[in-house]
Amino acid sequence: MSYEKLKEVTVLYVEDEDMMRDSVVTLLKRRFKQVLVAANGLEAIDIYKVEHPDIVITDLQMPVMDGMELARQIRALGDTPIIVVSAFNDDSHQVPEANGRLLKPIRKNDLFDIVLDCISA
Repeated sequence: MSYEKLKEVTVLYVEDEDMMRDSVVTLLKRRFKQVLVAANGLEAIDIYKVEHPDIVITDLQMPVMDGMELARQIRALGDTPIIVVSAFNDDSHQVPEANGRLLKPIRKNDLFDIVLDCISA
């Protein structure tokens, strides 16, 4: 499938670490129609309720509201695909509400491929 389809997608990216957020947002802005950004789950929920993005990509460990709780709340609001990002690859960091999972550091092709899988499902 072509990455051209990503140009039709609005993504909400949630990450509390400034340097990681800035670098991924730069990458996302090159491929996606619109990139919405939040520094924690609480900000993300507020943005989600107003903007209704096509997909949510969220870090798991964040202050205020973590990615697990964010995924639960988004799932309660609708069926928007959710991709979680984590530095950990163990069972305690599994998120049943998620449609996909990426390990840090994020590799761009893995990110684009998983987004395409989620929006095509």
